[in-house]
Amino acid sequence: MIEFFNLLSNREISIIIWTLLIFSILIIISKGSLGKLWSVIKALFAKKIIPFYIIIGLYLFIIISIFRKLSIWEFSLYKDFIYWFLTTGLVLFFGVSDLKNYKDFTKIILTATSLTIILEFIVGFSNFSLIWELILIPSLTFISILSVFADLKKDDPNTKIVAKFLKNVLAIIGFGFLIYGIYKLVVDYADFFTLSNLKSFLLPPLFTLIFLPIIYYTVLYVKYEKVFGNLRRYKFLPLERKKKIRSSILRYAHINLNYIENANKIILFKKRELQNETDIKSYLRKNVKLKQNA
Repeated sequence: MIEFFNLLSNREISIIIWTLLIFSILIIISKGSLGKLWSVIKALFAKKIIPFYIIIGLYLFIIISIFRKLSIWEFSLYKDFIYWFLTTGLVLFFGVSDLKNYKDFTKIILTATSLTIILEFIVGFSNFSLIWELILIPSLTFISILSVFADLKKDDPNTKIVAKFLKNVLAIIGFGFLIYGIYKLVVDYADFFTLSNLKSFLLPPLFTLIFLPIIYYTVLYVKYEKVFGNLRRYKFLPLERKKKIRSSILRYAHINLNYIENANKIILFKKRELQNETDIKSYLRKNVKLKQNA
């Protein structure tokens, strides 16, 4: 454990300290916050979600085990893996409802493989002393929050000027971090261009791409649950008819997101056809596989 904490940079230590401090203050000053926190924890560990946690845990364990067998993995990568999982992995998992079509997955891939990650890595390579990091982290966070709130009220001319000013401040600070990072890269190039740093740089985009199949099948589950949930509500359809509709949708939509969306539209807006079509399988095959307009 001590060896793991030795891997943390001053910036990461600062983020942990401020996160724990703010979290503790919120717990102390908020009435009934412990009860609300317990409600959130129970929601996070609901029976429906636990199987996904198990699948994700086993999947990532197998991936890391393969990397270890290939002598690619090293202890220092656990820090990068935990950071990736908390900031990207969980965000992707709990944001599956926002992934509606293949374009959304394409955006994730493009983001994970964009040139931005190189700049972020260079900026992350440059660390200040712990004292400076403890000052910078809350200051930048505060400015960022002000910028977001000012941007929300940009209809007001005065607020619009403030929003623009704060964005310029953040841009200047970001540019300063980048210049300092490039400077550190040039001065300490021997420390930067190492195999460990290369692995650390490649881990986030690689694990994001590796994680996408799990996210894809989670999206499929959510979409099918939505379709079949709508179907279950219909009391005018006999049980055998529902089974036939359900099996036909599974057969013809399969793992195609667009086809599942077509199926959901049929369930919602074609109630008469679902009840009266004599050959329901043929009807669903023809309509589920309709190509959607771009």
